[in-house]
Amino acid sequence: MPRKTERGILGYKKDPKNQVLFSFNPRDGDECPTSDSEDSDYLPSDEERPSSSNSKNTTRKQASRSNHGNKTGKRKSHDQSDTRAKKVARLSQNEASLVLTSDFQGRLPPEVWLKIFKMVVYSDGALPFLCRAAKVCCMWRELAENPLLWDTVDLSYGWIKSQDQTLIYLANQRLSQCQTLSLSMWKNLTNQAVKVLSEKCPLLKSINLSYCKKLTSEGITALVNNCCDIEDIDLSFTSNDAVSVSCLKNLVQKLGGNLRHLTIGGNTLKGFPTFLTTLMNSCPSLETLDVSNAVFSADFVSLNIEAFQAHCSKLRVLRLTNSKFRASYVSQRLKAESPGFPQLEQVSLAVSTSGLNSSLGFDDDFLSRLLKSSVELRLLDLRGCTNLSTTSLQHLPVTHLVQLHLSQSSVTKYADLDMVFKKWRHSLTHVDLSWNSFPENLDKGVAALAEGDQPSPLEHLNIAGTSVGVTPVKLVLELCPKLTFINLTSCRSLPRGVKREFSGKKKIDKLKKEFEEVSDSELDSLSD
Repeated sequence: MPRKTERGILGYKKDPKNQVLFSFNPRDGDECPTSDSEDSDYLPSDEERPSSSNSKNTTRKQASRSNHGNKTGKRKSHDQSDTRAKKVARLSQNEASLVLTSDFQGRLPPEVWLKIFKMVVYSDGALPFLCRAAKVCCMWRELAENPLLWDTVDLSYGWIKSQDQTLIYLANQRLSQCQTLSLSMWKNLTNQAVKVLSEKCPLLKSINLSYCKKLTSEGITALVNNCCDIEDIDLSFTSNDAVSVSCLKNLVQKLGGNLRHLTIGGNTLKGFPTFLTTLMNSCPSLETLDVSNAVFSADFVSLNIEAFQAHCSKLRVLRLTNSKFRASYVSQRLKAESPGFPQLEQVSLAVSTSGLNSSLGFDDDFLSRLLKSSVELRLLDLRGCTNLSTTSLQHLPVTHLVQLHLSQSSVTKYADLDMVFKKWRHSLTHVDLSWNSFPENLDKGVAALAEGDQPSPLEHLNIAGTSVGVTPVKLVLELCPKLTFINLTSCRSLPRGVKREFSGKKKIDKLKKEFEEVSDSELDSLSD
Protein backbone atom coordinates (compact mmCIF):
# COMPACT_ATOMS: atom_id res chain seq x y z
CA MET A 1 0.00 0.00 0.00
CA PRO A 2 1.49 3.38 -1.00
CA ARG A 3 2.58 5.82 1.62
CA LYS A 4 -0.15 8.21 2.65
CA THR A 5 0.76 11.81 1.85
CA GLU A 6 0.15 14.47 4.41
CA ARG A 7 -2.60 16.91 3.49
CA GLY A 8 -2.07 20.60 3.88
CA ILE A 9 -4.35 23.60 3.93
CA LEU A 10 -4.37 23.88 0.12
CA GLY A 11 -4.53 20.13 -0.52
CA TYR A 12 -1.99 17.34 -0.93
CA LYS A 13 1.64 18.00 -1.82
CA LYS A 14 2.76 16.76 -5.21
CA ASP A 15 6.13 15.46 -6.30
CA PRO A 16 7.50 18.05 -8.77
CA LYS A 17 9.64 15.34 -10.44
CA ASN A 18 6.72 13.01 -11.16
CA GLN A 19 3.71 15.15 -12.16
CA VAL A 20 1.22 13.98 -14.78
CA LEU A 21 -1.06 16.38 -16.63
CA PHE A 22 -3.43 13.65 -17.77
CA SER A 23 -3.41 9.85 -17.90
CA PHE A 24 -5.78 7.06 -18.73
CA ASN A 25 -4.32 4.86 -16.04
CA PRO A 26 -4.81 6.33 -12.59
CA ARG A 27 -1.97 4.15 -11.24
CA ASP A 28 0.70 5.86 -13.33
CA GLY A 29 2.02 9.18 -12.23
CA ASP A 30 1.58 11.05 -9.05
CA GLU A 31 -2.01 12.19 -9.20
CA CYS A 32 -3.80 13.52 -6.17
CA PRO A 33 -3.11 10.74 -3.64
CA THR A 34 -6.45 10.86 -1.89
CA SER A 35 -7.74 8.08 0.28
CA ASP A 36 -11.27 6.78 -0.37
CA SER A 37 -11.17 4.10 2.31
CA GLU A 38 -13.40 6.17 4.56
CA ASP A 39 -16.20 6.42 1.95
CA SER A 40 -19.29 4.26 2.46
CA ASP A 41 -19.19 2.86 -1.09
CA TYR A 42 -15.39 2.25 -1.16
CA LEU A 43 -14.28 -1.00 -2.85
CA PRO A 44 -10.57 -1.87 -2.48
CA SER A 45 -8.57 -3.14 -5.42
CA ASP A 46 -6.73 -6.47 -5.55
CA GLU A 47 -3.60 -4.89 -4.15
CA GLU A 48 -5.44 -3.19 -1.33
CA ARG A 49 -7.90 -6.01 -0.63
CA PRO A 50 -7.62 -7.08 2.99
CA SER A 51 -8.02 -10.47 4.42
CA SER A 52 -10.87 -12.87 3.70
CA SER A 53 -12.96 -11.48 6.55
CA ASN A 54 -13.87 -8.45 4.42
CA SER A 55 -14.42 -10.41 1.24
CA LYS A 56 -17.96 -11.28 2.20
CA ASN A 57 -18.93 -7.63 2.58
CA THR A 58 -17.36 -6.83 -0.77
CA THR A 59 -19.20 -9.62 -2.52
CA ARG A 60 -22.43 -8.51 -0.93
CA LYS A 61 -21.96 -4.94 -2.20
CA GLN A 62 -21.13 -6.10 -5.72
CA ALA A 63 -24.22 -8.31 -5.79
CA SER A 64 -26.46 -5.46 -4.68
CA ARG A 65 -25.01 -3.21 -7.35
CA SER A 66 -25.55 -5.83 -10.04
CA ASN A 67 -29.17 -6.31 -8.94
CA HIS A 68 -29.67 -2.58 -8.97
CA GLY A 69 -28.30 -2.40 -12.50
CA ASN A 70 -30.67 -5.13 -13.70
CA LYS A 71 -33.67 -3.33 -12.22
CA THR A 72 -32.60 -0.07 -13.79
CA GLY A 73 -32.33 -1.69 -17.21
CA LYS A 74 -35.81 -3.14 -16.86
CA ARG A 75 -37.25 0.25 -15.89
CA LYS A 76 -35.58 1.93 -18.87
CA SER A 77 -37.00 -0.56 -21.31
CA HIS A 78 -40.44 -0.19 -19.73
CA ASP A 79 -40.30 3.64 -19.97
CA GLN A 80 -39.29 3.47 -23.62
CA SER A 81 -42.21 1.21 -24.50
CA ASP A 82 -44.75 3.23 -22.49
CA THR A 83 -46.63 6.35 -23.73
CA ARG A 84 -45.44 9.91 -23.30
CA ALA A 85 -47.76 10.54 -20.38
CA LYS A 86 -45.06 10.15 -17.70
CA LYS A 87 -42.69 12.42 -19.58
CA VAL A 88 -45.39 15.07 -19.97
CA ALA A 89 -46.22 14.79 -16.27
CA ARG A 90 -42.64 15.75 -15.35
CA LEU A 91 -42.75 18.85 -17.60
CA SER A 92 -44.04 22.24 -16.63
CA GLN A 93 -47.59 23.19 -17.52
CA ASN A 94 -46.60 25.24 -20.59
CA GLU A 95 -44.23 22.55 -21.86
CA ALA A 96 -46.87 19.88 -21.37
CA SER A 97 -49.45 21.86 -23.30
CA LEU A 98 -46.98 22.26 -26.18
CA VAL A 99 -46.29 18.50 -26.25
CA LEU A 100 -49.98 17.65 -26.22
CA THR A 101 -50.76 20.31 -28.82
CA SER A 102 -48.12 19.03 -31.20
CA ASP A 103 -49.35 15.49 -30.59
CA PHE A 104 -52.96 16.40 -31.43
CA GLN A 105 -51.87 18.41 -34.45
CA GLY A 106 -50.20 15.33 -35.81
CA ARG A 107 -53.20 13.10 -35.22
CA LEU A 108 -56.12 15.34 -36.35
CA PRO A 109 -56.42 16.15 -40.05
CA PRO A 110 -56.84 19.78 -41.14
CA GLU A 111 -60.50 19.16 -42.04
CA VAL A 112 -61.31 18.33 -38.42
CA TRP A 113 -59.41 21.37 -37.17
CA LEU A 114 -61.35 23.53 -39.61
CA LYS A 115 -64.64 22.32 -38.13
CA ILE A 116 -63.35 23.03 -34.63
CA PHE A 117 -62.34 26.52 -35.68
CA LYS A 118 -65.79 27.10 -37.15
CA MET A 119 -67.39 26.14 -33.84
CA VAL A 120 -65.15 28.53 -31.92
CA VAL A 121 -65.80 31.36 -34.38
CA TYR A 122 -69.54 30.74 -34.19
CA SER A 123 -69.57 30.93 -30.38
CA ASP A 124 -66.88 33.57 -29.66
CA GLY A 125 -66.46 35.44 -32.93
CA ALA A 126 -63.65 35.54 -35.47
CA LEU A 127 -61.58 38.02 -33.48
CA PRO A 128 -59.37 37.83 -31.57
CA PHE A 129 -59.35 34.01 -31.84
CA LEU A 130 -58.16 33.74 -35.44
CA CYS A 131 -55.34 36.24 -34.89
CA ARG A 132 -54.10 34.31 -31.86
CA ALA A 133 -54.51 30.89 -33.45
CA ALA A 134 -52.36 31.98 -36.41
CA LYS A 135 -49.37 32.29 -34.06
CA VAL A 136 -49.47 28.68 -32.81
CA CYS A 137 -48.05 26.78 -35.78
CA CYS A 138 -47.93 26.76 -39.56
CA MET A 139 -50.97 24.51 -39.95
CA TRP A 140 -53.08 26.71 -37.66
CA ARG A 141 -51.93 29.77 -39.55
CA GLU A 142 -53.11 28.30 -42.83
CA LEU A 143 -56.45 27.41 -41.26
CA ALA A 144 -56.86 30.85 -39.69
CA GLU A 145 -56.38 32.44 -43.11
CA ASN A 146 -59.24 30.44 -44.61
CA PRO A 147 -61.87 32.96 -45.84
CA LEU A 148 -64.68 30.64 -44.77
CA LEU A 149 -63.89 31.48 -41.14
CA TRP A 150 -64.20 35.21 -41.81
CA ASP A 151 -67.86 35.29 -42.81
CA THR A 152 -68.88 37.24 -39.67
CA VAL A 153 -66.35 39.81 -38.42
CA ASP A 154 -66.76 42.50 -35.78
CA LEU A 155 -63.95 45.07 -35.94
CA SER A 156 -65.59 47.60 -33.62
CA TYR A 157 -63.91 46.40 -30.40
CA GLY A 158 -60.43 47.70 -31.17
CA TRP A 159 -58.77 44.32 -31.73
CA ILE A 160 -56.89 45.87 -34.66
CA LYS A 161 -56.03 49.38 -35.80
CA SER A 162 -59.00 51.17 -37.34
CA GLN A 163 -57.32 52.58 -40.42
CA ASP A 164 -57.67 52.25 -44.17
CA GLN A 165 -54.57 50.08 -44.63
CA THR A 166 -55.94 47.49 -42.21
CA LEU A 167 -59.28 47.19 -43.96
CA ILE A 168 -57.67 47.06 -47.40
CA TYR A 169 -55.36 44.25 -46.30
CA LEU A 170 -58.23 42.28 -44.76
CA ALA A 171 -60.40 42.81 -47.83
CA ASN A 172 -57.67 41.42 -50.08
CA GLN A 173 -56.54 38.55 -47.86
CA ARG A 174 -59.40 37.48 -45.58
CA LEU A 175 -62.85 38.93 -46.33
CA SER A 176 -63.65 37.50 -49.76
CA GLN A 177 -66.41 35.35 -48.20
CA CYS A 178 -67.49 37.85 -45.55
CA GLN A 179 -71.24 38.39 -45.15
CA THR A 180 -71.50 40.35 -41.89
CA LEU A 181 -69.05 43.14 -41.07
CA SER A 182 -69.06 45.79 -38.33
CA LEU A 183 -66.87 48.88 -38.71
CA SER A 184 -68.58 50.92 -36.04
CA MET A 185 -66.46 53.71 -34.50
CA TRP A 186 -63.92 53.68 -37.36
CA LYS A 187 -63.77 57.46 -37.31
CA ASN A 188 -60.83 57.64 -39.76
CA LEU A 189 -62.37 55.35 -42.35
CA THR A 190 -62.45 56.95 -45.82
CA ASN A 191 -64.10 56.25 -49.15
CA GLN A 192 -60.96 54.60 -50.55
CA ALA A 193 -61.08 51.67 -48.14
CA VAL A 194 -64.84 51.26 -48.56
CA LYS A 195 -64.44 51.10 -52.35
CA VAL A 196 -61.84 48.31 -52.04
CA LEU A 197 -64.12 46.52 -49.58
CA SER A 198 -67.06 46.69 -51.97
CA GLU A 199 -64.96 45.24 -54.81
CA LYS A 200 -63.44 42.40 -52.79
CA CYS A 201 -66.53 41.44 -50.76
CA PRO A 202 -69.40 40.90 -53.20
CA LEU A 203 -71.24 38.56 -50.79
CA LEU A 204 -71.68 41.21 -48.11
CA LYS A 205 -75.17 41.18 -46.56
CA SER A 206 -74.82 43.21 -43.37
CA ILE A 207 -72.54 46.17 -42.63
CA ASN A 208 -72.35 48.61 -39.72
CA LEU A 209 -70.83 52.00 -40.55
CA SER A 210 -72.11 53.93 -37.55
CA TYR A 211 -69.94 56.82 -36.31
CA CYS A 212 -67.80 56.73 -39.48
CA LYS A 213 -67.70 60.50 -39.75
CA LYS A 214 -65.37 60.75 -42.78
CA LEU A 215 -67.53 58.70 -45.12
CA THR A 216 -69.39 60.53 -47.84
CA SER A 217 -72.02 59.66 -50.40
CA GLU A 218 -69.27 58.51 -52.79
CA GLY A 219 -68.29 55.59 -50.56
CA ILE A 220 -71.90 54.63 -49.77
CA THR A 221 -72.84 54.69 -53.44
CA ALA A 222 -69.88 52.46 -54.40
CA LEU A 223 -70.84 50.05 -51.63
CA VAL A 224 -74.47 49.57 -52.67
CA ASN A 225 -73.57 49.43 -56.37
CA ASN A 226 -71.09 46.56 -55.89
CA CYS A 227 -72.80 44.74 -53.03
CA CYS A 228 -76.37 44.36 -54.19
CA ASP A 229 -77.23 41.64 -51.64
CA ILE A 230 -77.00 43.91 -48.59
CA GLU A 231 -79.94 43.32 -46.25
CA ASP A 232 -78.83 45.30 -43.19
CA ILE A 233 -77.02 48.65 -43.19
CA ASP A 234 -76.36 50.99 -40.28
CA LEU A 235 -75.53 54.61 -41.11
CA SER A 236 -76.32 56.16 -37.74
CA PHE A 237 -74.26 59.14 -36.59
CA THR A 238 -72.36 59.49 -39.86
CA SER A 239 -71.73 62.61 -41.96
CA ASN A 240 -74.55 64.65 -43.44
CA ASP A 241 -73.35 63.89 -46.96
CA ALA A 242 -73.48 60.13 -46.36
CA VAL A 243 -77.20 60.38 -45.50
CA SER A 244 -78.20 63.01 -48.01
CA VAL A 245 -81.52 62.58 -49.79
CA SER A 246 -79.91 61.63 -53.12
CA CYS A 247 -77.62 59.08 -51.45
CA LEU A 248 -80.40 57.47 -49.42
CA LYS A 249 -82.75 57.32 -52.39
CA ASN A 250 -80.06 55.60 -54.48
CA LEU A 251 -79.45 53.19 -51.61
CA VAL A 252 -83.04 52.00 -51.27
CA GLN A 253 -83.56 51.88 -55.02
CA LYS A 254 -80.44 49.74 -55.59
CA LEU A 255 -81.09 47.36 -52.72
CA GLY A 256 -84.85 47.30 -53.23
CA GLY A 257 -86.54 44.15 -51.97
CA ASN A 258 -83.31 42.84 -50.38
CA LEU A 259 -83.20 45.61 -47.77
CA ARG A 260 -84.62 44.43 -44.44
CA HIS A 261 -82.94 46.57 -41.78
CA LEU A 262 -82.16 50.28 -42.11
CA THR A 263 -80.70 52.47 -39.34
CA ILE A 264 -80.17 56.16 -40.04
CA GLY A 265 -80.70 57.69 -36.59
CA GLY A 266 -78.58 60.41 -35.05
CA ASN A 267 -78.24 62.34 -38.31
CA THR A 268 -79.54 65.56 -39.84
CA LEU A 269 -81.97 64.34 -42.47
CA LYS A 270 -83.00 66.99 -44.96
CA GLY A 271 -85.89 66.24 -47.28
CA PHE A 272 -86.87 63.18 -45.26
CA PRO A 273 -90.51 63.00 -46.49
CA THR A 274 -89.24 62.57 -50.06
CA PHE A 275 -86.92 59.78 -49.01
CA LEU A 276 -89.67 58.13 -46.95
CA THR A 277 -91.93 57.95 -50.02
CA THR A 278 -89.13 56.30 -52.02
CA LEU A 279 -88.49 53.88 -49.16
CA MET A 280 -92.14 52.79 -49.07
CA ASN A 281 -92.24 52.18 -52.82
CA SER A 282 -88.87 50.38 -53.05
CA CYS A 283 -88.56 48.19 -49.93
CA PRO A 284 -91.58 45.93 -49.39
CA SER A 285 -89.50 43.52 -47.24
CA LEU A 286 -88.41 46.15 -44.70
CA GLU A 287 -88.43 44.74 -41.14
CA THR A 288 -86.50 47.33 -39.10
CA LEU A 289 -86.50 51.11 -39.38
CA ASP A 290 -84.57 53.21 -36.87
CA VAL A 291 -84.83 56.99 -37.17
CA SER A 292 -84.07 57.74 -33.51
CA ASN A 293 -82.58 61.10 -32.49
CA ALA A 294 -82.86 62.48 -36.01
CA VAL A 295 -83.00 66.18 -36.83
CA PHE A 296 -85.25 67.25 -39.69
CA SER A 297 -85.33 70.45 -41.69
CA ALA A 298 -88.97 71.03 -40.67
CA ASP A 299 -90.39 71.21 -37.17
CA PHE A 300 -92.37 67.98 -37.66
CA VAL A 301 -92.47 65.24 -40.26
CA SER A 302 -95.97 64.13 -41.20
CA LEU A 303 -96.12 60.35 -41.32
CA ASN A 304 -98.81 58.74 -43.44
CA ILE A 305 -99.27 55.71 -41.21
CA GLU A 306 -101.78 53.93 -43.43
CA ALA A 307 -99.59 54.27 -46.57
CA PHE A 308 -96.61 53.06 -44.58
CA GLN A 309 -98.58 50.02 -43.42
CA ALA A 310 -99.76 49.24 -46.94
CA HIS A 311 -96.25 49.26 -48.47
CA CYS A 312 -94.19 47.82 -45.56
CA SER A 313 -96.55 45.38 -43.88
CA LYS A 314 -93.67 43.11 -42.78
CA LEU A 315 -92.23 45.71 -40.37
CA ARG A 316 -91.15 44.22 -37.03
CA VAL A 317 -89.15 46.97 -35.31
CA LEU A 318 -89.90 50.70 -35.44
CA ARG A 319 -87.80 53.19 -33.48
CA LEU A 320 -88.80 56.86 -33.64
CA THR A 321 -87.22 57.81 -30.33
CA ASN A 322 -86.81 61.54 -29.78
CA SER A 323 -87.70 62.41 -33.38
CA LYS A 324 -90.40 64.86 -34.47
CA PHE A 325 -93.15 62.83 -36.07
CA ARG A 326 -96.88 63.28 -36.16
CA ALA A 327 -99.65 61.44 -37.95
CA SER A 328 -100.98 62.96 -41.15
CA TYR A 329 -104.71 63.26 -41.67
CA VAL A 330 -106.47 60.54 -43.67
CA SER A 331 -110.11 59.62 -44.14
CA GLN A 332 -111.90 57.09 -41.99
CA ARG A 333 -112.23 54.79 -44.99
CA LEU A 334 -108.46 54.59 -45.43
CA LYS A 335 -108.06 53.97 -41.72
CA ALA A 336 -110.48 51.08 -41.90
CA GLU A 337 -108.88 49.58 -45.02
CA SER A 338 -105.34 49.74 -43.67
CA PRO A 339 -103.82 46.31 -42.88
CA GLY A 340 -101.72 47.72 -40.02
CA PHE A 341 -98.46 46.11 -38.92
CA PRO A 342 -99.48 42.55 -37.97
CA GLN A 343 -95.87 41.42 -37.41
CA LEU A 344 -94.72 44.43 -35.37
CA GLU A 345 -92.80 43.37 -32.22
CA GLN A 346 -91.00 46.48 -30.93
CA VAL A 347 -92.09 50.12 -30.95
CA SER A 348 -90.16 52.95 -29.35
CA LEU A 349 -91.82 56.38 -29.23
CA ALA A 350 -89.83 57.69 -26.27
CA VAL A 351 -89.29 61.43 -26.02
CA SER A 352 -86.58 63.28 -24.13
CA THR A 353 -87.99 65.48 -21.36
CA SER A 354 -85.14 68.01 -21.45
CA GLY A 355 -84.78 71.19 -23.51
CA LEU A 356 -86.91 71.84 -26.55
CA ASN A 357 -88.05 68.24 -26.82
CA SER A 358 -90.13 68.45 -23.64
CA SER A 359 -93.20 69.44 -25.66
CA LEU A 360 -92.94 66.54 -28.12
CA GLY A 361 -94.94 63.37 -27.92
CA PHE A 362 -97.40 61.05 -29.61
CA ASP A 363 -101.12 61.16 -28.93
CA ASP A 364 -103.79 58.47 -28.67
CA ASP A 365 -104.71 58.74 -32.35
CA PHE A 366 -101.12 58.11 -33.47
CA LEU A 367 -100.73 55.10 -31.16
CA SER A 368 -104.05 53.46 -32.01
CA ARG A 369 -103.50 53.85 -35.77
CA LEU A 370 -99.92 52.61 -35.60
CA LEU A 371 -100.75 49.50 -33.53
CA LYS A 372 -104.05 48.76 -35.18
CA SER A 373 -103.34 45.07 -35.82
CA SER A 374 -100.06 44.53 -33.91
CA VAL A 375 -101.09 41.45 -31.99
CA GLU A 376 -97.47 40.23 -31.69
CA LEU A 377 -96.13 43.38 -30.01
CA ARG A 378 -93.61 42.58 -27.25
CA LEU A 379 -91.99 45.93 -26.38
CA LEU A 380 -93.68 49.33 -26.06
CA ASP A 381 -91.59 52.33 -25.03
CA LEU A 382 -93.64 55.45 -24.20
CA ARG A 383 -91.22 57.30 -21.94
CA GLY A 384 -91.80 61.04 -21.87
CA CYS A 385 -95.02 60.90 -23.89
CA THR A 386 -97.29 63.50 -22.31
CA ASN A 387 -100.29 63.26 -24.65
CA LEU A 388 -101.35 59.67 -24.00
CA SER A 389 -104.13 58.24 -21.87
CA THR A 390 -104.96 54.82 -20.49
CA THR A 391 -107.86 54.51 -22.94
CA SER A 392 -105.63 54.01 -25.96
CA LEU A 393 -103.59 51.37 -24.14
CA GLN A 394 -106.61 49.41 -22.99
CA HIS A 395 -107.99 49.21 -26.54
CA LEU A 396 -104.79 47.96 -28.15
CA PRO A 397 -105.07 44.46 -29.73
CA VAL A 398 -101.79 43.40 -28.08
CA THR A 399 -102.18 40.16 -26.13
CA HIS A 400 -98.73 39.29 -24.75
CA LEU A 401 -96.84 42.49 -24.03
CA VAL A 402 -93.50 41.74 -22.34
CA GLN A 403 -91.90 45.16 -21.75
CA LEU A 404 -93.74 48.40 -20.95
CA HIS A 405 -91.86 51.65 -20.30
CA LEU A 406 -93.94 54.54 -18.88
CA SER A 407 -91.32 56.71 -17.21
CA GLN A 408 -92.50 60.35 -16.99
CA SER A 409 -95.56 59.49 -19.04
CA SER A 410 -98.99 61.07 -18.77
CA VAL A 411 -100.56 57.63 -18.62
CA THR A 412 -99.85 57.42 -14.89
CA LYS A 413 -102.10 60.35 -14.01
CA TYR A 414 -105.26 58.37 -14.78
CA ALA A 415 -107.05 56.51 -12.00
CA ASP A 416 -107.60 53.37 -14.08
CA LEU A 417 -103.87 52.74 -14.51
CA ASP A 418 -104.28 49.41 -12.73
CA MET A 419 -106.54 48.20 -15.57
CA VAL A 420 -103.61 48.55 -17.99
CA PHE A 421 -101.43 46.29 -15.84
CA LYS A 422 -104.22 43.79 -15.24
CA LYS A 423 -104.57 43.41 -19.01
CA TRP A 424 -100.95 42.28 -19.45
CA ARG A 425 -100.11 40.98 -15.98
CA HIS A 426 -99.77 37.42 -17.32
CA SER A 427 -96.95 38.41 -19.72
CA LEU A 428 -95.18 41.54 -18.39
CA THR A 429 -91.59 40.90 -17.28
CA HIS A 430 -90.12 44.46 -17.47
CA VAL A 431 -92.00 47.53 -16.21
CA ASP A 432 -90.63 51.07 -15.89
CA LEU A 433 -92.69 53.58 -13.86
CA SER A 434 -89.81 55.74 -12.69
CA TRP A 435 -90.07 59.47 -11.96
CA ASN A 436 -93.84 59.67 -11.99
CA SER A 437 -96.15 61.45 -9.58
CA PHE A 438 -99.70 60.44 -8.58
CA PRO A 439 -98.85 58.01 -5.74
CA GLU A 440 -102.36 56.59 -5.37
CA ASN A 441 -102.52 55.53 -9.01
CA LEU A 442 -99.03 54.06 -8.84
CA ASP A 443 -99.86 52.08 -5.70
CA LYS A 444 -102.85 50.51 -7.42
CA GLY A 445 -100.86 49.84 -10.57
CA VAL A 446 -97.93 48.18 -8.80
CA ALA A 447 -100.28 46.09 -6.68
CA ALA A 448 -102.10 44.97 -9.85
CA LEU A 449 -98.80 43.67 -11.22
CA ALA A 450 -98.41 41.36 -8.24
CA GLU A 451 -101.93 40.22 -7.41
CA GLY A 452 -103.58 37.53 -9.48
CA ASP A 453 -104.57 33.88 -9.74
CA GLN A 454 -101.18 32.79 -11.10
CA PRO A 455 -97.67 33.83 -9.98
CA SER A 456 -96.52 36.98 -11.74
CA PRO A 457 -93.73 36.61 -14.36
CA LEU A 458 -92.34 40.06 -13.41
CA GLU A 459 -88.52 40.14 -13.42
CA HIS A 460 -87.56 43.83 -13.63
CA LEU A 461 -89.35 46.73 -11.89
CA ASN A 462 -88.16 50.35 -11.87
CA ILE A 463 -90.10 52.72 -9.57
CA ALA A 464 -87.24 55.14 -8.83
CA GLY A 465 -88.27 58.69 -7.99
CA THR A 466 -91.87 57.80 -7.17
CA SER A 467 -93.99 57.79 -4.01
CA VAL A 468 -94.99 54.13 -4.15
CA GLY A 469 -95.92 52.93 -0.67
CA VAL A 470 -94.65 50.06 1.43
CA THR A 471 -97.60 47.73 0.89
CA PRO A 472 -97.34 47.49 -2.94
CA VAL A 473 -93.60 46.85 -2.69
CA LYS A 474 -94.20 44.05 -0.18
CA LEU A 475 -96.77 42.49 -2.51
CA VAL A 476 -94.30 42.55 -5.40
CA LEU A 477 -91.60 40.91 -3.27
CA GLU A 478 -93.95 38.21 -2.02
CA LEU A 479 -95.96 37.41 -5.17
CA CYS A 480 -93.31 37.80 -7.90
CA PRO A 481 -90.97 34.79 -7.51
CA LYS A 482 -89.00 35.59 -10.69
CA LEU A 483 -88.09 39.13 -9.63
CA THR A 484 -84.34 39.74 -10.07
CA PHE A 485 -84.17 43.56 -10.17
CA ILE A 486 -85.99 46.39 -8.42
CA ASN A 487 -85.00 50.05 -8.31
CA LEU A 488 -86.18 51.89 -5.18
CA THR A 489 -83.90 54.91 -5.56
CA SER A 490 -85.43 58.15 -4.20
CA CYS A 491 -88.72 56.46 -3.26
CA ARG A 492 -90.00 58.98 -0.72
CA SER A 493 -92.53 56.69 0.97
CA LEU A 494 -90.08 53.88 1.76
CA PRO A 495 -87.90 53.60 4.89
CA ARG A 496 -84.29 54.64 4.93
CA GLY A 497 -81.76 51.99 3.98
CA VAL A 498 -83.75 50.47 1.10
CA LYS A 499 -83.77 53.44 -1.29
CA ARG A 500 -81.40 51.95 -3.86
CA GLU A 501 -81.12 49.35 -6.58
CA PHE A 502 -81.35 45.65 -5.76
CA SER A 503 -79.99 43.36 -8.47
CA GLY A 504 -79.70 39.60 -8.17
CA LYS A 505 -81.75 36.93 -6.47
CA LYS A 506 -79.74 37.02 -3.24
CA LYS A 507 -80.22 40.75 -2.72
CA ILE A 508 -83.92 40.49 -3.55
CA ASP A 509 -84.36 37.70 -0.98
CA LYS A 510 -82.53 39.75 1.62
CA LEU A 511 -84.76 42.76 0.93
CA LYS A 512 -87.81 40.53 1.22
CA LYS A 513 -86.71 39.32 4.66
CA GLU A 514 -86.18 42.90 5.82
CA PHE A 515 -89.74 43.79 4.83
CA GLU A 516 -91.11 40.64 6.44
CA GLU A 517 -89.46 41.32 9.79
CA VAL A 518 -91.03 44.75 10.15
CA SER A 519 -94.78 45.35 10.22
CA ASP A 520 -96.52 47.91 8.00
CA SER A 521 -97.04 50.34 10.87
CA GLU A 522 -93.38 50.18 11.84
CA LEU A 523 -92.30 50.67 8.24
CA ASP A 524 -94.54 53.71 7.91
CA SER A 525 -93.02 55.21 11.04
CA LEU A 526 -89.50 54.67 9.66
CA SER A 527 -90.23 56.31 6.32
CA ASP A 528 -89.52 59.93 5.54
